[in-house]
Order: sequence, then C-alpha cells, then structure tokens
Amino acid sequence: MIKIHPIQTGSVRVKQFQLTGARNVVSRLWQLFFTQKWAEWMPIYCWLIEHPAGLILIDTGETARVNEEGYLPDTSVYRNSLQLDIKREDEVDNQLDRLGYSPRDISAIYLTHLHTDHVGGLYHFPDTPIFAPRNEYEIGVGPKGEGSGFLKKNWPEWFKPELIDLSDGAEVNFSCSRKMTSDGSIVAIPTPGHSAGHLAYVIKDAQLRYVIAGDVTFNLQTLAASIPNVILSSKDAVQSVITLREYALQAPTIVLSSHDKNVSALLVNKTVFTI
Repeated sequence: MIKIHPIQTGSVRVKQFQLTGARNVVSRLWQLFFTQKWAEWMPIYCWLIEHPAGLILIDTGETARVNEEGYLPDTSVYRNSLQLDIKREDEVDNQLDRLGYSPRDISAIYLTHLHTDHVGGLYHFPDTPIFAPRNEYEIGVGPKGEGSGFLKKNWPEWFKPELIDLSDGAEVNFSCSRKMTSDGSIVAIPTPGHSAGHLAYVIKDAQLRYVIAGDVTFNLQTLAASIPNVILSSKDAVQSVITLREYALQAPTIVLSSHDKNVSALLVNKTVFTI
C-alpha cells in the first residue's frame, strides 16, 4: 500500500495572469511589471511517499532563508513575479517531525526541477540519495543557471545528485520515461516548459495513478484549460500541460500540483481528473 502525504513548506503568490492566461507576450510583460494584480496565496508543497521501497520525498520545499538579504536575486523579475511567506517552522524537517519522521528516515529524494521553492530544503538531507533531471542540473551549474532560475549559490556544497536520463521507453502518451523504483511503481515523465528539464512523477497504486506534477500547471482548473505555470508561455510548456491532461484522462488519475490548495481534499476523496 502506497500513501502520499502533502507537506506544506510555506506559501507563495504570483501575478494573477499566470493563473488565468494572457492574450500575448506584451500583455504578460505589462501585467508582470506594471500591475499589482496578485493571485491569492498558494501553498508550497513537497511530498512524502510511504512506499514499499522506503520513505521517498519528492522535492524538498522552500527554506526560510529566502528572508535573508541576498538569498534571492534582487532583480525586477523576481520582485514582480512572486512573493513568499516562509517561516523556519514551515521547513520540511519540522513538517516531517509532525508526521513522526526525521530527515534521516528518508530513503531517496526525487526532484521535479531545481527552482528554489523545490530545493530550498535540500540542506536537511546531506546523507540521502538525491535524483535530479540531468539537463536542469547541467544548466544550473553552467553560466546560464541563475538566468534560468537555478540558484547554485544557495545549493549545499555537497549537492551532487544522481542525474535522471529518461531511457526506459514510453509511458502511455509520454514518449520516454524512467522507472525510479525496481517494481516500476514510480516513473519519471518529461514535462518541460516551466523549466528546461522539468519532470513529473507517476505513482501507480492498485487501480489508481497519482501524478506529482510539480509546476506543470497550478491546479485542476488550469490543467483542464491547458494553462501552464509560466511567466512567458512557450510551446513546450503548453504541450506538457496538454500531454499531462491526455494522460490523466486515459485511466483514473489523481493529479497533484505543487501549489494546488485542494490537494489534501483530492487525496482524501480520491478525486480523479475529469473534464
């Protein structure tokens, strides 16, 4: 039996147009830089998976260090694109403790991508095997890393993840995948667009599938409307939402996005995605 625990590590909000879409690039840029139309506060989730292979964490959430001067880039894009509310008690180690676990109990960490609100809690896990998308990491350690939102300066010095290559063939309508567990019950699938190498993870349990969707989209409403979680939209981002939507409609699937306030209810009620 597999059990999934959403772990909230603070809150974030973005400009409203990111959740409702925008007509074109000019409209997006105008709303980003020249309006204060913020969406409601949303949770920042990572995920604890109770699995026969052990306790698996997908992403590590955010850290209260975002409140320190210099931790985040002081650029107009950062200032205008998101606001964060993170306290030390929100961090993943304290949230694990509330569930009766500690960072030392985690068998492996799978990362959807390397943006700060998904890797901020890495420093709690110096002895845990960590898996990350290959091209995300390679961009992150290169000269274009910070411009892509990968803040290497904040990563622990010991952070050298095992890099994920999608070499295991198709997963339904996804052209490639990677089996993350020996029994094939957790599978990484490609969902680029929000970031270059963004991955989602499918968890197969009896007759039900769960998708830990990361930042492909915001919630079930934006998934149904094919609205990706991006500032400037791209073909990759839109295609990833469309492919995920098609995947979720082909068999009973619960889609869990990292900033969807309704995920606890989705899990309790076993609400599968429909349109």
